[in-house]
Amino acid sequence: MTKPITQEELWNQVKAKFYQEIGPVSFDTYIEPLIPVTLTDSSIILEVPIDESTNIIDKWNKSYAMSFVQYAMEIAEGFIKPELRVADTLPRASTLQTENLTFTRESDLNEAFTFDKFVVGTGNENAYAIARAVAEDPGKVYNPYLIYGGVGLGKTHLMQAIGNAYSKTTPSARIKYATAEDFLNDFTESLRAGEGATAAFKKEYRTVDLLLIDDIQFWSGKEKVQEEFFNTFNVLTKTGKQIIMTSDKLPTEIVDLQSRLTSRFEAGISMDIQKPDLPTRVAILKNLAETDNLDIPNDVLELIADKIDSNIRTLEGTFHRFEAMLRYRNKPATKETAQKILGDLNINQGFKVTVERIQQVVADYYMQTIDDLKSTSRKKDLVTARHVAMYLTRTLTNESLPDIGRSFGGRDHSSVLHATNKITEKAESDPRTKEMLIALTDEIKNGK
Repeated sequence: MTKPITQEELWNQVKAKFYQEIGPVSFDTYIEPLIPVTLTDSSIILEVPIDESTNIIDKWNKSYAMSFVQYAMEIAEGFIKPELRVADTLPRASTLQTENLTFTRESDLNEAFTFDKFVVGTGNENAYAIARAVAEDPGKVYNPYLIYGGVGLGKTHLMQAIGNAYSKTTPSARIKYATAEDFLNDFTESLRAGEGATAAFKKEYRTVDLLLIDDIQFWSGKEKVQEEFFNTFNVLTKTGKQIIMTSDKLPTEIVDLQSRLTSRFEAGISMDIQKPDLPTRVAILKNLAETDNLDIPNDVLELIADKIDSNIRTLEGTFHRFEAMLRYRNKPATKETAQKILGDLNINQGFKVTVERIQQVVADYYMQTIDDLKSTSRKKDLVTARHVAMYLTRTLTNESLPDIGRSFGGRDHSSVLHATNKITEKAESDPRTKEMLIALTDEIKNGK
């Protein structure tokens, strides 16, 4: 017996299945233009725009009619035959009811993320310079602009600073900020909610002046959302709109990211943000102290900055713990108080992470020597050890790909990239490799 279902419900669910099966290009061409008119127990009439009728009807008869019957059987538990009818007039708006669907975050920028509050140093000065240029003249030379680097280094701050700056100079601009996960969730929800919601989703993301997408590595392996963003990307760039993205690595290093996307990204510019050096870390702490009206001696700030060299987020978190000690426990702003905080966080111990230390720990683990890692030998165990050492150097230090290559016997950057990708893929598929990397990282940082 057929489930009681409206034509809107049936068509929306069938469309979602078609989208997942055939992808956005064919979907937009052959499915999206159709309008459901009448539903009976055994058939549904779909109206075809007159100017596209021949192409759509031919494709449906050859490829989609049987798929529709199959989907309808799954949804309504009964046989429903699709009948295509040419509309009397040119395309009109759908008669389907649309849910009041609100997509996440339009112009939801953090007002604190401005250029004035971004501390520039050797690890981010190039990314900062490009960001200022994009904010002054978006959609022109540096489009798209990708900022990549490790966790907590200021990628989101710099990206949103572009949006905040442009919103000041062009108040009428439409600026959309979303994480890659937001984009995926909005896309999925639009398919679930139906035809009008799908159109609303496209309008939301394809009619902006600036589109800011955070953490695109989240799309690794997610084919459908990559296809949707590919289409969104094309629409925006063709109309001269600016796209800015962040990632924890270069797109070519993201596993299972479509090559046609990476090629589009390469048409713009990608800049990395590296871990801040000591002077930059001290400057960040001084900026925090001034903002919070705290008088903290320079040698105290230098102590904290010297011990916290991982990322800006950890540095700021440690400072705020130190600030709480000063304000709420009436502790003096001394090196002893700072050392107490660092001790509580287990930060006042450990080894300085260098290329040489990584090479020594990995060589010992694989019962090799550092000279072996630098050699041209292609023995299987030695190649694995070399790849692991390169991977850990890439993930635990600020060394560039060319610098890492030079530290491993004068290899070029492509060899380092190949090694990094190989170990990344293996760690994702093999739990034992992942555990081994965690153990080696702990030994590199803290000793046995």
